[in-house]
Amino acid sequence: MAGRIAGKTALVTGASGGIGAATAIRLASEGAVVVCHGRNEGRTVATAEAIRAQGGTAHVVIGELSGDAGPAAIVDATRAAVSDVDILVNNAGGESAGGGTAGWFDTSPADWLATYDSNVGSMIRLIHAFTSAMRERRWGRLIQLSSGVVDVSMPIIPDYQGAKAAIRNLTVSLSKALSGTGITANSVSPGFVLTDGNRPWIIGMAERNGITGGWEEIERWAVRKFVPNHSGRLGRPEDIANTIAFLADPASDYVNGTDILVDGGH
Repeated sequence: MAGRIAGKTALVTGASGGIGAATAIRLASEGAVVVCHGRNEGRTVATAEAIRAQGGTAHVVIGELSGDAGPAAIVDATRAAVSDVDILVNNAGGESAGGGTAGWFDTSPADWLATYDSNVGSMIRLIHAFTSAMRERRWGRLIQLSSGVVDVSMPIIPDYQGAKAAIRNLTVSLSKALSGTGITANSVSPGFVLTDGNRPWIIGMAERNGITGGWEEIERWAVRKFVPNHSGRLGRPEDIANTIAFLADPASDYVNGTDILVDGGH
């Protein structure tokens, strides 16, 4: 494995599946030493094993990112594995309190705060922890996962939408605070991406819209609904991982303080 980030260290949160796992594998394919974080040990280990099977180097860190104690333990475990981090991919985040269907007035203030902490607070804690060493090395990458839902606001999952909008804003602010340090801060906003986690949600929504056939019919319906301007498919985790890999690469030095929307034209 060789690439322009060979020898760099990367922490990818939420690497137990979906976009996080695809990103960890992609960065490792470019030569990065990857720390795979997740809450599910078995699935996170599986991501690390996939990297090792391809000749890469991966470590595993398990823990919760909400609150203060969990992130502190994750930082310590990461430093024990790789000393420090050159590339931080803040992918992990919690769903809306309503699991993807709650409306504005079904979402309590406590729900808002919990969603904000799992999405935004977790990122802030890790950014604070790892940027000092990046400053000393005069190089670093801070990449946050926002969401295309910010661009198509809906009357449901308002806490999730608000948190993802905050991620874009904090990333722009962060890039300005780190001006001249050699560290870039950018966000990536996935559109509709087919993962194991959201497949049941797609099926449920299709059924509520009268689509009751097999998966092929459901997928065709989902393409028409969510990516009408695309060439005929749903997004895949690898689509997002490829964009993250570009932002991690030295070739992206002049991309800073921006959000990249990867949504198939939705």
